Amino acid sequence: MLAGLADEADEIKVLCHMMLFRLSQVAPTALAQRLDEATPELEKTMRGAAVTKDTVNRISSELQSFSAAHLEPLQLLARINSPGVAPKFEACVESIRKSPTWGVEFKDLVGHA
Repeated sequence: MLAGLADEADEIKVLCHMMLFRLSQVAPTALAQRLDEATPELEKTMRGAAVTKDTVNRISSELQSFSAAHLEPLQLLARINSPGVAPKFEACVESIRKSPTWGVEFKDLVGHA
């Protein structure tokens, strides 16, 4: 799964996020213990590709949509995590909560959970 999260193909990453979602339901404790290992790749996904002033608006919009689609699984993973078990993951979630790009949307998801 970790190799899939690091894959260059967005389709593979989406499948891995779906598997993380499912694992959060069937094996939350085991998954929570390994969240720190997945954190670097989850952070990369949320950062997305570098967008420069030369980036076409459509591509920029697609990158934003791709990262936004990963907020819900990330929020679900945050719910299964126990404080202190995965400090890197907790720091990642906290940075997303404070992010001007994702913070409001992330907090809206938490409110609907």
